[in-house]
Amino acid sequence: MHASSEPVTLPHPGKLLLIEPLDYPNPYDFHAPHRHDYFEIILVKSGNGNQIIDFSPYEVTENKLFTVYPGQVHLMNRNNAQGLLIQFRKNLFDFIYPLRHHQLYFSQPEFVLSQKQFDMLYNLTENILELVQTEQLTPLSIHKAYSYLEVILITLIELHDNKVEGEYNNLALQFLSLVTQHIKTQKKVADYCELLNCNTAKLNTVCKNSLGKTPLVIIHEEIILEIRRLLLLNELSLKEIAYELNFDSQANFSNFIKSNTGMTPSELQENILRIYK
Repeated sequence: MHASSEPVTLPHPGKLLLIEPLDYPNPYDFHAPHRHDYFEIILVKSGNGNQIIDFSPYEVTENKLFTVYPGQVHLMNRNNAQGLLIQFRKNLFDFIYPLRHHQLYFSQPEFVLSQKQFDMLYNLTENILELVQTEQLTPLSIHKAYSYLEVILITLIELHDNKVEGEYNNLALQFLSLVTQHIKTQKKVADYCELLNCNTAKLNTVCKNSLGKTPLVIIHEEIILEIRRLLLLNELSLKEIAYELNFDSQANFSNFIKSNTGMTPSELQENILRIYK
């Protein structure tokens, strides 16, 4: 199965926020693995299906919500699932301060909600849909739509992370966001400490307490994840992928994969392609 190496872009360039039914006619081949350049929230009201988000399988059933952030590999088989999709660009966060896009980089994209929780979020999404379908939105109506979305996002953030609060949690989230954005060029803990304006000891403590892993382990996991994405999505040779990710030699690239997965690059690619057959 082949997929485009280019990320799927959000339709209607002039809009920062779109609401679509779950079964809307996608402007791209959603039957093939793909990745977006925008955030997507999937609310499943009824029916069933299945999907894969970054190589992890999830069952699609009623009262579930899923989040997909820019760059993640996504493939959904809707079956008879019905619901709504919220799609929005990263620059929408300029209008919903103090939320920041890095707060949506959840470790788990699946939310199993109570009926009350789901109904509340779904009703807010329907409110946004009613507004964005208006041909000429007033500035206040646009602000209202963004405010509804902000309530949805705050609710998800609260549901996802209620263990670690304050500065430590914020620093860990910023680190995760930076890793996902700069993994092709920045592979040292010191690089991220410079970006975050903190020392390695503090970042190490924060990551261990908030995420249960050292910063270096998180960086290595993200490199492997990006390698897997490139093996699946691009028609690049292993040498080209090594170059794309700034490894100084193909031998070091192969050794890195072997030490982190126990597989050669070719074995890893075969394993990935089996997942998406």
